[in-house]
Amino acid sequence: MRPRGTAREHRNGPLRSWGIGRARSPQRRAGAVIFLAQLPLRPLLALLTRPRWIGTENFPPQGGGIACGNHTGPLDALAYGHLLQGSGIAPRFLAKESLFRIPVLGALLRATGQVPVHRGTARGQDALASARESLRRGEIMMVFPEGTYTRDPELWPMQGKHGAARLALATGAPLIPVACWGSRRLWPVGRALPRPGRGRIIMRVGEPLIATRTADESENVAAQRLTAELMTAIAALLAETRGSDPPATLHDPRQDPVRPERGGKLTSAELHRLRDDAAAATVRALNADRAGSRAPAGGPARAVGSATDHRPSEGASR
Repeated sequence: MRPRGTAREHRNGPLRSWGIGRARSPQRRAGAVIFLAQLPLRPLLALLTRPRWIGTENFPPQGGGIACGNHTGPLDALAYGHLLQGSGIAPRFLAKESLFRIPVLGALLRATGQVPVHRGTARGQDALASARESLRRGEIMMVFPEGTYTRDPELWPMQGKHGAARLALATGAPLIPVACWGSRRLWPVGRALPRPGRGRIIMRVGEPLIATRTADESENVAAQRLTAELMTAIAALLAETRGSDPPATLHDPRQDPVRPERGGKLTSAELHRLRDDAAAATVRALNADRAGSRAPAGGPARAVGSATDHRPSEGASR
């Protein structure tokens, strides 16, 4: 069932989704490169992922915002980009700087307005400055607060970094929690290509979190509190999809022996360890969901048939 709205919203829905004409405000327009790229990509993604989007009305219709999602595998960037573009929002990511050094891909990232993050260097502030400018222009930025694929043993979100919360405090932009489930099965970590036919991707968008700071809080304390609230909200959204309870305390990545988010080149042994751990976590997560599920992962959810349940129409997404 399509999201409800005014007659004008229904008429402009497909136009906004595809970014045709003046259906979007200037701050939501993606530009020519994304417009052309979506023509083959969106039908292909619909066939591969059979996406189901819940709660897209929680994206603010105007003004800046920071969409924050959990990160389980290599398909996530495309899945979140598909969600944003399909919801009438230009996909703008904070992406690791190393991607910008890849021939062709780097040029495409720059041409589409993505923002490089220099992990583990003093230039990390450059990304925050660029993101602040985008938010003040009224754009929505997409951020992975974990900074890397989750290393939780059952694929729950980890404790997040504080960058998104700092951006929200500095600009007044709301934090928008988003939970994605199913991408790890379709494209396992360490695989060169996705594996079609292994389920679907379900994405839930939660209510925005307003960034506030009490009189007795320092900026650091406020950022820590907001980040904890954000990651708890993402875990709760994911729990609705998985039909199982999240851990009482989210995994702390700072305790892990291998931490790619710090930057630097990993050894062959470290890469193998990450891939083995990722494969084991996928199996554990699927087994845990089967054992303790209250509802099938791809089955009915509370919002079915309401304004919050949306299946994209392009391709075979129904």
